[in-house]
Amino acid sequence: MKTGLGRRVRVRAATALTLTAGLSVPLLLSGCEDHSPVAAPTSTLPAKDSSTASPAADPQPTIPAYKTDLDLSSEETEAVEGALVAFEGFFRTVNTAYSGDFSAAEDFPKFANGDALESIKGDVQVVSDGSYQFSGNISPDKIAIDEVKNTSNSKDIDIVSVNFCFNLAEWSLRPKDETDPPSDSDHVTMNHKIKKTSAGWRVTQQSLKEKRC
Repeated sequence: MKTGLGRRVRVRAATALTLTAGLSVPLLLSGCEDHSPVAAPTSTLPAKDSSTASPAADPQPTIPAYKTDLDLSSEETEAVEGALVAFEGFFRTVNTAYSGDFSAAEDFPKFANGDALESIKGDVQVVSDGSYQFSGNISPDKIAIDEVKNTSNSKDIDIVSVNFCFNLAEWSLRPKDETDPPSDSDHVTMNHKIKKTSAGWRVTQQSLKEKRC
């Protein structure tokens, strides 16, 4: 079993609503090689304008701790770390934007594209217009890498599949003035597909895998 480094990221209105509506099933997490939290290598990060960045407003991403049963090569490890930088940035900006700093949504394209991007943009829209309210903090746990591969049209590794656990008791996204519906489970396992693009790694798909962790 392999383990790996450490840090954090999030999901869409439709997805969030599905999750908070109630869930339940078993999780097959892989892995055991130690990858504890570390700062992300600078080569994996987007270029920044040092004249506008500040430690408080523009924190450096780190790589979340993870586990995997895969025997990763150095190339695969580099791909996993690049993907996890996007994963961490995804949830960091989601938590910030959903909590009311809507300007953070401008950073969504740095960490997501495709269905995942449209999903979180939709969530921010319903929070900002007041029809939905967000509370708490979305914090992925038990991060596991279950697939690292290249697509048929790429000679380089460009797909990383990440499973992780959500404690639904720690956050909610629901219609304004509505209470959370009862749930027979506080935990679910989600999957993110993270793809390498010409602009870098981006979360592209998110889906429910198990109704428990």
